Amino acid sequence: MLAAHSPERKRYLSDEIFINLCSMTRDMSMKVRVNAFDAIKKLEIVSEDILLQSVSKKVLGIFKGKKPLVQCSTEQLEMLALDVAGAFVHGVEDEFYQVRKSACDALYNLPILSTKFAGEALNLLMDVLNDDSVSVRLQALETLHHMAMSKCLKLQEAHMHMFLGALSDSNGHVRSALRKLLKLVKLPDLETFQLSFNGLLKSLESYAQDESGVLSVLFHMGQNHVNMAASIIQGVFKQIDPTSEGELGFDSVKVTAYIVLAISAPVLDDHTLRIPSRLFSYAVTLLGKISHALGDIMDQSTFFAYLLENCKNIGSSDLVLNPEGSPCSPTPGGSINDILVSLRTTAMINEQQHKHDDTIESIKTVLSKVQDIWPLIQSGFLHQVLRTLRFCKEALGTFTHGSDTSSGALAFTLQYLKIIKLVAKVWNLMSAKLNCLRKIGEWELLLGKLERGLKELRSRFIGFSKEEELHILELMLVTYTLRLYNGEVWCHLMTLRKLSIIASDIEHLLKEGSFEPSTFVFEAQKALSSLGTVTPKASYNLFDFRKLLQSFTLNHLEFSGKLKHIKAELFILDNDYEKPLHFVPGLPVGIPCQIILHNVLSERKLWVRISMDGMTSQFVFLDFPVFGGCDEVREFTYVVPFYRTPKASSFIARICIGLECCFESAEVSKRHGHGGPRRDLAYICKEKEVYLSMINKG
Repeated sequence: MLAAHSPERKRYLSDEIFINLCSMTRDMSMKVRVNAFDAIKKLEIVSEDILLQSVSKKVLGIFKGKKPLVQCSTEQLEMLALDVAGAFVHGVEDEFYQVRKSACDALYNLPILSTKFAGEALNLLMDVLNDDSVSVRLQALETLHHMAMSKCLKLQEAHMHMFLGALSDSNGHVRSALRKLLKLVKLPDLETFQLSFNGLLKSLESYAQDESGVLSVLFHMGQNHVNMAASIIQGVFKQIDPTSEGELGFDSVKVTAYIVLAISAPVLDDHTLRIPSRLFSYAVTLLGKISHALGDIMDQSTFFAYLLENCKNIGSSDLVLNPEGSPCSPTPGGSINDILVSLRTTAMINEQQHKHDDTIESIKTVLSKVQDIWPLIQSGFLHQVLRTLRFCKEALGTFTHGSDTSSGALAFTLQYLKIIKLVAKVWNLMSAKLNCLRKIGEWELLLGKLERGLKELRSRFIGFSKEEELHILELMLVTYTLRLYNGEVWCHLMTLRKLSIIASDIEHLLKEGSFEPSTFVFEAQKALSSLGTVTPKASYNLFDFRKLLQSFTLNHLEFSGKLKHIKAELFILDNDYEKPLHFVPGLPVGIPCQIILHNVLSERKLWVRISMDGMTSQFVFLDFPVFGGCDEVREFTYVVPFYRTPKASSFIARICIGLECCFESAEVSKRHGHGGPRRDLAYICKEKEVYLSMINKG
């Protein structure tokens, strides 16, 4: 109806409708009041002075000099002003929550019409955030969100207490709505930004389940306030950096929040803004947690690519400031959205053309971060080390197994992370104040796992470069040195022989590749040289093992990415709990197996191990080349004979396939009994259960 009138008359009519509706907001009927506010929301034009009167209980004289559409006396004009005065104030203070909610909803569009009215509406809505009704609080936040979307929400420091109070609301929907609003709000200064950051942390301390939502808000806040985020990170960097012996624990919620805030700042081509590159490295260790929080912005693969891009482009570990002392402003075209668009495009191309190369490069980045934790291991920060390694493992879990080479690279890196985890635990145990027997027990357990893990690492992969093999051999040298440091007198001769063999292998590689030995390798070789030939009479007490171990440093692993993974797939045919194999006690029984071998060279030796009670084992040599196929993949069926059938009605045997460690001398290997493998085995498949049942005589 109003559309048919001239703009001036349309405004007059709209004003009068607004006035009449305001008078109805004081009606005795609750439903009438609700309907009146609902109708006000639909108005598109209202004069600013009338709007201002509606949020003020004091009569402002809005009709002075204003020509009404109908003839009115002065008394009538005053009555009209009274009808409008404080209509919204009365609405949000109404005894019925339905009216209060409708009044908040009526403010949805009106702030767009007047900047002054928007400021008054904001003050009004701040008070509503303490309303008893959840639905009213949610409606107030929805209106504020629309104001922010319309660029008419101007928060000031005076609002922050009430505004951020909603972050501690007992209702999760209210907290979520406030976080959604914080993603859009433009904060006026650093002080209000810091208040918002502190409010989010306080909320997270009370409601741990909100972690993803809070981290997402912090990322958005950093994007919207780059200078402020950079200023805060500059002030706290030394507190959160573990290499600087920071005051805050690296695994604390607060540190995670600071890291998310830091990585939200975009990397600029001209490097006018610098965020410490280590923070992007630390973010890799929190990949799963942060990428889950940023699901509305990018997926995990894109986020990982974003971190790699930043690690590559940022070389400084300090924030660069302009002459005035404040962080430099970003230049146009350097927004994070531009970076993400570029990364998504690159990710699509890489997925189609360079998926393998990207996987290898990402693995190299993860391995470079593993080297960075060595100072933490030396300083005894075991919890932080284990947490970092766990998140490195999660980061690797984002990659799918593609080509045989990339699959091998991923498998190697995961095994390598396990090795470093064991090294960290052993190093921590050296300085731990534990009961002597307990310490020896834990030490022996960890060193046993470490030695087996390194043998598997060396045996189950082919295609090592000399640098990679040298790195693994040095870790083995450390392991045997740790065994001797522990004072295992009963096996010191065997350990010394192993140490001597590894040192000899290292010396051979150093000569082949023209490499310089590390300090630790040099000291170990010098000590062995002074000892002479390893004999039963050799005294290892001449060694200062602690001093030798102190010279060890975890060097960077120069990863070639050209490894192939030796593995097997084992299937027991036609056998389960309900369909056991039948046997006669004391007589052999055949176990039908389907076996698939990957990358097992013909000259390698395979053994099938069958164990029954976890203590006794039988080994059967697997002459796999006779089944044909190629080294890359061999698939065949084979009936494994089991000779040690017990006198029992039923039992479960466990079967797996082991690869003989060809690099090891038979003299220093654990023998597996007559006819069994002469060297230790690296198991290349998961152990499978075989169900057997005795044949009934009847």
